Amino acid sequence: MSGKFRLLASVTVLWFALAGCGDGKTNTKTISAKTDHAHGHEHHAPHGGTLVVLGEEFAHFEVLLDAASGKLSLYVLDREPDSYVRVKHPELELEIVPSQGEAFSVRLKAAANPLTGETAGDTSQFEGQDDRLKGLKDFDAEAPALEIRGQKVGPTKFNFPKGNEKDNHAHDKTDGKKT
Repeated sequence: MSGKFRLLASVTVLWFALAGCGDGKTNTKTISAKTDHAHGHEHHAPHGGTLVVLGEEFAHFEVLLDAASGKLSLYVLDREPDSYVRVKHPELELEIVPSQGEAFSVRLKAAANPLTGETAGDTSQFEGQDDRLKGLKDFDAEAPALEIRGQKVGPTKFNFPKGNEKDNHAHDKTDGKKT
């Protein structure tokens, strides 16, 4: 008898958890893999930085800027940005276009991480420093095409700190196009 009671209690709890506290109307919203952000599905950057969508949600960058020192960090993340993706690039060069001033390039070198076993040239982390980044709060950028898990993705345009989610979900084929 106690086994049946536990099963009934578990099913009841599960039913309430799935039903939620809605207004009683059926939710008929369809979520597609390419546009799920526009429908309430959110990704969160593991380090609190700016997420940049690569391709059609194939992968992500997380971009962090320490404006006091001019240090820029970039992490290559999976489709769901809670796991890192190693890439075999010794460096990445970002084209930066500040809202005020002239465009410039920033070279980000592959960073080794002894805790994860990542090495320069087989890593998910890239870092660089440029005095022209000091004090910047907003800029547009373009990252080069990369090979990620055997697929060429990019080049990818984005804004810091906004990212490129809006552009990606508008399906602008010139930004972050998977080729």
